[in-house]
Amino acid sequence: MTASKAAQKPLPPGRFGMPWLGETLAIIKNNHGFYKDRLAKYGPIFRTRLFGNSFVVFSGHEAFHVFATDPRIVRGDADPISAEQIFLNSLALIDGVEHHTRKAVMLRAVGYRSAIASYLPVMQELLEQTIDPWLEAGTGADLRADLQRYAARLTGALYTGDRTEEHAAELDVNLANMREAFMTLPLPLPGTKYGKAIASRKRVDEIIDEALRTHLAGGYDDIVSRMIVAATEADVPIENLRGDIRHLIFAGQGGYFVPLTLTTLVVGQHPDIMERARAEVREISPDGAITMEQIERMEYLEQISKEVRRYFAMNSATFFGRVQEDMEVAGYRIPKGWGAIGGIHINMRNPDVFPDPDRFDPDRFLPTREAALPPGSYVPHGDGQATHHRCPGENIVTVAVKVYLTLLLRRAEWSIPEQDLTLTNELFPLPASGLTVRFREHVAIAD
Repeated sequence: MTASKAAQKPLPPGRFGMPWLGETLAIIKNNHGFYKDRLAKYGPIFRTRLFGNSFVVFSGHEAFHVFATDPRIVRGDADPISAEQIFLNSLALIDGVEHHTRKAVMLRAVGYRSAIASYLPVMQELLEQTIDPWLEAGTGADLRADLQRYAARLTGALYTGDRTEEHAAELDVNLANMREAFMTLPLPLPGTKYGKAIASRKRVDEIIDEALRTHLAGGYDDIVSRMIVAATEADVPIENLRGDIRHLIFAGQGGYFVPLTLTTLVVGQHPDIMERARAEVREISPDGAITMEQIERMEYLEQISKEVRRYFAMNSATFFGRVQEDMEVAGYRIPKGWGAIGGIHINMRNPDVFPDPDRFDPDRFLPTREAALPPGSYVPHGDGQATHHRCPGENIVTVAVKVYLTLLLRRAEWSIPEQDLTLTNELFPLPASGLTVRFREHVAIAD
């Protein structure tokens, strides 16, 4: 379409709000609610003003796919200061050849089957340490806290080489502070949430710098050592890895404890799903070390893991982009220079693609049904090519959920007692109670 014809198209519906500030306070106050409310009011494509910039939010599978793959939308130069400071020097904020090169380095360490397989033993070991006290006591009083600490322990095992509990506790606190940066005004004053977030980011950088120094001396086989090898082969300076490792650690913390907590909740609420999953575990991996071959055969557990990421509001939106030239999407004019956002969670509640979207149904991801999904529809980790802006941790998160469910289903069944299950208003919404679960030993009935 020519620029003159595009100029005749209407702007997307929506409102800009106050000068400069626009709707910034609304998105800080309720990140997920912001997108949900405007989807209901304006439809899947709408305009807004955030942090002094005019933006278009893309949802609906066709528009989201355009956002993720059209070269006229370039990442970086549009993100809020909180993202720029927490993800400083990270590939999330750049595009082009450098991004693709550094992303390939990252994928070598967290995206490849061989790499993930090498992490399975420590993943299983640390999960068993987390789960055993629940099953011995018959309850997990605060699964969120326990699984959050598990994620911090795994970070120590896979990134820094420090497996002490003191190190895990320090990582846990600092990463929690960093998450708060996205839920408050970006005022970097001592004592404020944002000030603590920036201080914690600096401390995490110090931890990463020390890990890089020790790993360069050799003797490790983990994510950082694999990134060093891949970076050396690709002529990527080692100092450029700091921001990308920080990004992985930050995303991985939430990428583990959030889906594991929500998986426990929703499977506990659906005994039929629990027993169907247990039958698969008993057939494929009833005991012992869990292997990648077993993981890959667990089709129903994979369906559960994917439906958890569709159903729950884990990611509200992508990192932001910038429109490089006038374009037209779904009959709307998108002017050059506007910001662009992919609306992740609202996109996966599209009833045209996912009928009855408020129902939890792992069978949405039966292989034949998943193959029929249009591009841009199932996007918890983004869309497009792996070496572009799709999350590199997609496969390892799937494996983590499968390992976790396997270990639980081998030994226990569980239920969710009455408690406050209202999802919190935070970057990754979770039950307000922290999630209390009642466990009991599973007794197999003889055939």
